[in-house]
Amino acid sequence: MNKEQFKIIAKKYSENQCNDQERSIVEAFFNEMQKSQSADVVLLSNKKRERISRAIDAQTIKSTKKTFRLRILQVAAIAVLFLGISFLIKQFATPKEIIQITNSVEKKEIILQDGSIVVLNRNSTLSYPEKFGNTRSIKLTGEAYFKVKRNPKKPFIVTMQDMTLEVLGTSFNINSYAKSPTKVSVLTGIVNLKSNSGKSVMLTKNQHADFVNSAFHVTKAKSVEKIAWTKNNIVLEQTTLGEIAKILENSYNVTIDFEDNELEKLIISGKFNEEKLENILASIAFVKKLKIDYLTKNQIIIRRDTTNY
Repeated sequence: MNKEQFKIIAKKYSENQCNDQERSIVEAFFNEMQKSQSADVVLLSNKKRERISRAIDAQTIKSTKKTFRLRILQVAAIAVLFLGISFLIKQFATPKEIIQITNSVEKKEIILQDGSIVVLNRNSTLSYPEKFGNTRSIKLTGEAYFKVKRNPKKPFIVTMQDMTLEVLGTSFNINSYAKSPTKVSVLTGIVNLKSNSGKSVMLTKNQHADFVNSAFHVTKAKSVEKIAWTKNNIVLEQTTLGEIAKILENSYNVTIDFEDNELEKLIISGKFNEEKLENILASIAFVKKLKIDYLTKNQIIIRRDTTNY
């Protein structure tokens, strides 16, 4: 339908002379306008409506060259002129307010506008718009557990340092701290991952992906253990001591160094439920014959224990 045809139908609608099909066309148009989350009501005087109409009539609308925003404004202005309805979409170009939460001390639970829940771990940052548009897009640095409200019409997209994740509704954990490989674990539903280099992989329940050397490495995992941190627990499953050090640094706000880089490759398994840091390190030291030195309360060095040699 071109501009002139729409003007004729709109005029007939305002004069209550249109048939059922024509009425449905006009009402469907305004229903779609009112559904837009970025729509605000703007009162227009008769003088302003006439000025808008003259501007539109002075040029030919070339839909292939005009932007979406301009076409909507033009059609809406025609409707305003003939129907006497005093509203117009005004916020297509208005930037949405971005909320940024940086969590440096304790984990924090965040409820997003759509009802999705995010548990943000320590030393992590989450950025998201106050109101979602056609997609639910957020950015994450660090670790977070997501319980996404299902909405097939609005995909939920998480952008990280080296990839993006997209879902419709599911629960999953992301660990994406700077200078560390990104890890994603799925508890329910399906997750699509796509790296910045274009590689992609799909994960389902109890699958875990590590992004190492620009490649996805997918394994089976008890995903519920990947969110043990949300309950102040630590679960180690064939974990290197180097990885454990990062977990403890993040959980207890300490710095852990190694006397020998080879110590970082040692493998540990175990579970600690709300345990003190000193007890965790003491257990690791006993099993692996190590020595824990506290330079300060928050600065720790792990050494080989040579007293038994």
